[in-house]
Amino acid sequence: MKTALLIYANGSEDLEITATADILTRGGVAVTRAALNADASKTVTLAQGTVVVCDINAETADKDYDVIVIPGGLKGSESCRDSVWLIDKLKSQKAAGRLIAAICAAPGFVLQTHGFLAGGVKATCYPGCNDKDIEGLSPDGVVYDASAKIITGKGPGFAVPFGLKILEVLAGADVRKSVAQGMLLD
Repeated sequence: MKTALLIYANGSEDLEITATADILTRGGVAVTRAALNADASKTVTLAQGTVVVCDINAETADKDYDVIVIPGGLKGSESCRDSVWLIDKLKSQKAAGRLIAAICAAPGFVLQTHGFLAGGVKATCYPGCNDKDIEGLSPDGVVYDASAKIITGKGPGFAVPFGLKILEVLAGADVRKSVAQGMLLD
């Protein structure tokens, strides 16, 4: 079974993380919701006020995952950008050749800031969120750079296609199609 670590920070964008978690779960991916809180708690308040009790505190996520997903939301992306634990976890993920996914402000604030998009990695992000610094910036809503093993999404309006692209890369086109049909998308 494929596994996903979804990072929840105070101020993360509700739709982006919720849609992704839902789609991956529908596709049979084992989803672990991880709260990025310095106080070791598992509760976060998302950007639009949704309160979520996560499965674990992020810093206890000591195993490997097939994908690590970082949602946007300004405050949440800043918290992710500033988390030494998360950046170390992402570096290990990249070094092992495993998938990283980020949407909205996170590609610019987290991935670009810490060099994950260096060398012209194709990516997209929310306009104004370090996009001027992304060499391989694409106007597309969802971008998968297969050589870098990075999926990026532009913003909340692309949360469902973003989740479906992650699912497709992890579980294949047939699983993606089945989930999308079940959601009346295809």
